[in-house]
Amino acid sequence: MCTDCGTQRIGDKSIMEDNLSLNDTSKLKVINHEVQSLQEQQRLTSLLPENNKVQYLLLSDTTANCAPLHLRNILNHFNDSQLNQLDLLFILIYTVALESGYMCESDYIQTMVSPLPSISSFHSKNVERLSKLKPIFIVTPDKKKFIMKLSSVVDDKQVNAEQIYALLTATVCDELMIVTLSPANCLNSAGFSTVLPISRYVLDEENNVKLPFHRFCKMPELTTILRDKLFVPMRNKHLSWMQANIYPSLDAMPVELYENLLQYLNKYELNSLAKVNWNLFNVTVRSKHYENLRKSHTHVRSVHRYSVFPIAYF
Repeated sequence: MCTDCGTQRIGDKSIMEDNLSLNDTSKLKVINHEVQSLQEQQRLTSLLPENNKVQYLLLSDTTANCAPLHLRNILNHFNDSQLNQLDLLFILIYTVALESGYMCESDYIQTMVSPLPSISSFHSKNVERLSKLKPIFIVTPDKKKFIMKLSSVVDDKQVNAEQIYALLTATVCDELMIVTLSPANCLNSAGFSTVLPISRYVLDEENNVKLPFHRFCKMPELTTILRDKLFVPMRNKHLSWMQANIYPSLDAMPVELYENLLQYLNKYELNSLAKVNWNLFNVTVRSKHYENLRKSHTHVRSVHRYSVFPIAYF
């Protein structure tokens, strides 16, 4: 009798333990699911920076979950339009132009932008302000050709915007877009061009993406091609026509960098540097390192003998 009861109790206890283990397992699964959901939500949130952070990003930083603020501003101008691959690729080209020191010709309002020195081509405030203006361009009905007039943003009040403009033209040929940047007539020089595979940088609409920038691919590559083959060479032409120093070059470095570099040169190297042109001559003779060499008792005679003078100026 007792044995049967003991057996029954033991059986009940094992049944209860089984029930508890099942409940614990179910609870553990629910907890794990909630933790995974929370982690996934945090991950997605971290990939979507706030506007005060994305304003400093470039087109090359664009991912499927994040886009720079100025790109979002430009795309917002076309919310009412159905943008295809060609439209989006041309918008991306214009975005790189903004980042490279250009603006849409119709938006050339001096009070809206900060002049750019020759040693720089990107100004975050300029890009943000100009992105809030809808870009003006001409497109044929079949969308086989896009035309936009761009102007360089420069730090020179004497230059007319009409003298430093460039005509941006994009022609579609099958799966390729041929992009050409032609200079103003006053430059009397050839333009620059490159060919872009459309599907390489903008996915087709059939991919069921939610936002336009989800369709963008290989943005660092696209930015590099457009800057190196179109916008930087054209800007250098504009600066050369203005007789301004072109960056990057030894002539166009910020002033504070010269002091850091000249301190490693001896008197013979200083003489060689000063003979390059008048700009480097002035930089050299006004440097603290040169003054220290002149004042040094051990170098005073050699410095006077090999006085810095640009006899090889050209």
